[in-house]
Amino acid sequence: MKFGIFSNGLRRNMVAAVTYESDLQEIVAADRLGFEEAWVSEHFGGWLPDTVPNAELLIAKAAGLTRRIKLGPAVRLLPLYHPLDVAASAAMCDHMLRGRYLFGVGSGVPFVRNMERRGMTNDMRHPMMMESIEFILKSWTATEPFDWDGAYWRGTGISLLPKPYQQPYPPIAVATSHENVTRLAAERGWTLLISQFAAPDAVRERAEAYAAASPQGQGGRSMITVARQIYVTDSVRKAREELRADVGDSIEQWKRVNPERFDGFLGPGARLEDFDYDRAFDSGLFIGGDPDTVARQLIEFHERCGGFGTLLLVMGKDWGSARNRLRSMRLFMSEVAPRLAALGVS
Repeated sequence: MKFGIFSNGLRRNMVAAVTYESDLQEIVAADRLGFEEAWVSEHFGGWLPDTVPNAELLIAKAAGLTRRIKLGPAVRLLPLYHPLDVAASAAMCDHMLRGRYLFGVGSGVPFVRNMERRGMTNDMRHPMMMESIEFILKSWTATEPFDWDGAYWRGTGISLLPKPYQQPYPPIAVATSHENVTRLAAERGWTLLISQFAAPDAVRERAEAYAAASPQGQGGRSMITVARQIYVTDSVRKAREELRADVGDSIEQWKRVNPERFDGFLGPGARLEDFDYDRAFDSGLFIGGDPDTVARQLIEFHERCGGFGTLLLVMGKDWGSARNRLRSMRLFMSEVAPRLAALGVS
């Protein structure tokens, strides 16, 4: 198993610059601690003043502050942009990172009105995403100018320079629950990104669909990346104490704005209004405590999911103190990661 972070930046600062600096500090720390990947959320159209509408701008700055960690957007919202512009921006990031760039793509979520703001409808998201991917790949690989006459984009004499640093192009990752997109990702060997809000049964279902379409069969699970909300400290009691105020506020906000995030964590007969901070830990939505407890829970989670290749720690939140969050990262890599590293896929 490999390890990375998911910089899911929503810190609720009134000044975005403060959030971006904190995000960068965590990415730099991840680089120094030996995490292999850092994925940066792209939240275009968000309602918070410190949202990250363009992940690649943060990645471009992180390129000069890091040495070995791979960086990618999670994810570029392909229906919102012309694919030629996306291809050019990604190729430039790939050069700035000297091949440490990862290309994460997705279609966005329906509850943010990004499509309507552009005169489009939500049912266009997935077909536009699929066409955009093909356009981008051709832009990266074509050796001669080409024409494009698609359903959503058209152009003549299309040529892109520079080509990506990695040849023929950077590793691709897709965040999706859409059956056709999952199948395409598996068939082409692209990474499948799964959210921290996917319960173990949902992770298993998506992983099985991916493995069924992968030329490697169950071995294809090594290309699945799963994010979890993890906090490592000295004890379970201390973990709950240190996060209670901040995470408790987030849970109440999610219940109002994103109740679907609790699907799979409520339990039989449970009501959303009764789901509170302690139940978030009891259900596995949050994993926190001493290294032994965290390692045991993650091993159990891995087994319930049927296996996956990369685990991402959710960062980018002002939960607890900055000092304790960095300590959690250090404890994870020194005490927890060695116990998980040998986990594989069958």
